[in-house]
Amino acid sequence: MTDLADRNNAETGNSDSEKKPNNWLTIATILVVVLIVAVGAYFICTPKETPLEKAVKMVKENKSALAVPLLEELSKQSPPDFNVYPWLAQAYLDTERFAEGRTALDTAFRVRCRDNYLPLVVESYSDYYQGRNDYEQAERLYSAAMTVVKANLLANGRAQMYMRWADADLAKNDLDSATKHMTQAGEFSESLEEPLKSQVPHRLADCYRRMAAAAELRNEDNTKAIELLEKALSVSDEPATRIALGALYEKEGKADKAIENYQAVCNFDKNNLTIRHRLIDLLLAKKDWNAAQVALTDLVDKEKTFENYELLADLNLRLENYAGAVRCLEEANALKPSPALLKQLLTTLNTWSALLAKQNKAGEAMSVKGHAERVEEELAQLLKDEKKDEEKEAPKPAAWSAGSPPVAVMASHNWLSAGSLTPEGEIKIKNISGQAVTELSLTAVFFDHTRRQSNGSVALPVVTLNSNPFAPGAERTLYFSCPNIVKEGNQLGVMIFWKGKLLREFPVVKQR
Repeated sequence: MTDLADRNNAETGNSDSEKKPNNWLTIATILVVVLIVAVGAYFICTPKETPLEKAVKMVKENKSALAVPLLEELSKQSPPDFNVYPWLAQAYLDTERFAEGRTALDTAFRVRCRDNYLPLVVESYSDYYQGRNDYEQAERLYSAAMTVVKANLLANGRAQMYMRWADADLAKNDLDSATKHMTQAGEFSESLEEPLKSQVPHRLADCYRRMAAAAELRNEDNTKAIELLEKALSVSDEPATRIALGALYEKEGKADKAIENYQAVCNFDKNNLTIRHRLIDLLLAKKDWNAAQVALTDLVDKEKTFENYELLADLNLRLENYAGAVRCLEEANALKPSPALLKQLLTTLNTWSALLAKQNKAGEAMSVKGHAERVEEELAQLLKDEKKDEEKEAPKPAAWSAGSPPVAVMASHNWLSAGSLTPEGEIKIKNISGQAVTELSLTAVFFDHTRRQSNGSVALPVVTLNSNPFAPGAERTLYFSCPNIVKEGNQLGVMIFWKGKLLREFPVVKQR
């Protein structure tokens, strides 16, 4: 029985091993058949490349010269395939057959071709026209394309075209056209990407500022200049616009409007000390002591000068802020000790002490009184060392006579900004000659007192034969900067000369 079972098992094993090769052969046969069927189906079902597809492929591979004959033949077929025209126009452009290409493109517009490639061809032709500075033709092209192509597909290209057109206008000093075309660029600017998108309002505002400058200086039309600057402000609120606007309003006697614009500049740029000085001058002229005190307090944080502290002390006294006045007088005295300043400080302390006594604040009154006694001792010591107890007043300009300078330097503000090595300054001059001046130039010399030598000079043209005369009694402000760098720790001054004659010297304030 056992032998019989073994023989049956052996026969079964042999039978299975014989079947395995047969199974693999069947599977391989099926796979070959399926592959043959798939390949056949691919060739049967895949459409054959059309002549247009072949031509398009050539254009995309930069073989437009080979594609032109094929595309021309397709355009002559009846009925024609309208999608031929954009590709024919592109091929003509690539082969520099521009007139024929434009005809093909116009045909695409006329037959209202809807090929997705049409907007790209329009941009290609626009670039071609712009490269030739033919912006009128580029504009007409976009107008024609708008009858077929959706506006949003061409908006980016139109915006950039108008921006380039405006730049070309500026190069020719055609400000009206530049402003017009930059305005048109703004109409399509939403389609632009950054940073180009944000440049449009800034560049349009610059166009308005240039037009305003021309209206003011060339045409002497301040009203028109103000109108243009207000337009610039509505497009983009920028410090440069407000500075120019403030100066014009100041010139026109509209102090409130000037203050409004200068204050906006100071709020935007805390380091623009020149404008803060102008703001303070206007507030003082208006006798707005509170606003002037706030503006001047902000100024002394950046520009710690004797003049600023002295002025702030005076404002604090007007407002009966004795504590603030004392602090400012002490800061001023630390910068430039003088008997006159110490006398003022002593008077302020005594007044403050008396006021505190009236308010039944005996302890505080005694403290202030003790402070006054120390100042009195310091004053006595200073008076021993000096013969005069009053500061010399700045000499007033003498009456003008022929051969004398026709202008007087009324004021000057000179500074070295924090982190800068190039001093800047501005002077205000007045025509004291009693007659119109037609030609005048001054010289500003930057003098390094530490090294005891000049550090460069700049010419300050006031009026030329080609400009409007400098009217008698009129005032002008001249801005200038040093042509050379300076050493940060050196003491600097600015000397103003007329025909080699020294008019005034002013210190350079180092801002912190």
